[in-house]
Amino acid sequence: MSFPGRAQELFRTVNSDNNEENQKILNGLYGDDETTRMKPTGNNNDDDANTNTKKKRKQLAAFFLVALTLENTGSMLARRYAVGVLQLDFSKNFVLCANEFMKLAFSVFMKYRKMDVKSFTRLKKHVEMVVKTATPMLVPAFVYLVVNLISYPSLQRVDASVFTAISNLKVLATAIFAQILLNSRISNRVWRTLTQLVLGVTLISWESSPNNPEIHKRVHQNWYEHISDLFDLSYAFGVFLALIQTMLSGFGSVYFEKVLKKKKEDDDENRGKKLDVESPSAAAMLAKGISSSPISLSSTELDVWDRNIQLALCSILIYMPISVYETKGNIFQGWTFLVVVIAALHALGGILVALSVLYSSSVTKTVAVCAALVLTTVMGHILFYEPLNGPILLGCAMVIVSVWAYKDDAIVESKLRSAGFAV
Repeated sequence: MSFPGRAQELFRTVNSDNNEENQKILNGLYGDDETTRMKPTGNNNDDDANTNTKKKRKQLAAFFLVALTLENTGSMLARRYAVGVLQLDFSKNFVLCANEFMKLAFSVFMKYRKMDVKSFTRLKKHVEMVVKTATPMLVPAFVYLVVNLISYPSLQRVDASVFTAISNLKVLATAIFAQILLNSRISNRVWRTLTQLVLGVTLISWESSPNNPEIHKRVHQNWYEHISDLFDLSYAFGVFLALIQTMLSGFGSVYFEKVLKKKKEDDDENRGKKLDVESPSAAAMLAKGISSSPISLSSTELDVWDRNIQLALCSILIYMPISVYETKGNIFQGWTFLVVVIAALHALGGILVALSVLYSSSVTKTVAVCAALVLTTVMGHILFYEPLNGPILLGCAMVIVSVWAYKDDAIVESKLRSAGFAV
């Protein structure tokens, strides 16, 4: 039997004497019956439950990633129309603050629906736990603040095309931090796919971004900017800031995933979750015979909604004073219905990012965001008559091929690893 190229390449990396057995395993990689692929002998309820749980997680991951791609497309188009066409003047920091309020309200609502709020004692203890354990979420909140702040001085010193090209390296930065912080194993083929994705996105960004020096001219406000220009360091400093914001963006994404999955238990026999029996609420659940959620990935009482609440609270504490100072108290200056829509899309994006990271990974989430650029480019051409030339179409094709190859590689490698292959 002849297998697709990726499977063949991965198969050749395996050093095993039992070629016949390996052949049987690979025969199941591209079979028609999903429930029988890679399934060990023995048919019991636990195996069936694990199979159904894994399938449900994959379906949820695919749904959230597609939704995130569409959300990013809508958000970018709305911002382009508001700033580029209507030229609305509003506080970008307060938009970020407003979307955190929206995200907080939605997360509280989802947590309310999930929790047993009839027990006031348990509710009080849970609220105290959320507040006391919110400190780790200060890190991504502060990181995202720094990313937003340093992007402006960077754009003052380099063209938008250069800045965007450097920002696209976030895909590789996320993968690097995933290997460092999460001990994720990324094969050489996936690295090549991610590199191709970066090249495709960069080509689109470079051809689409305006290069008019009048649009991106430097504005000198401080004495050190004049001195830096004397030594011709302004441009280099802008590039440096762009690199820093790219690395911080990748770090923040992976750090959030690490916190979200801090005490994750991949116990398939227990349907993907192991309760902490030392926890009073867990002990009470066990005493009542209440089973754990089949799709929850956390072994603690803090789920994705708790983490979203913590991140939103930390972000509000940071952005609110900045917004009040920036607008001199008039935080809603320049707001229209479109700005409200932009803030709502930002809030939806934050929720989808958390869910995408929970059910997949930060690297996969970043790939989905890159895929949104293709839709944005096409829709931007239709709605705003933005350029759509040969290099842009080539970049779009490279992105589409890379996203598809990444998906295929991830599926094949996951199945090979679960079968005991060293990929």
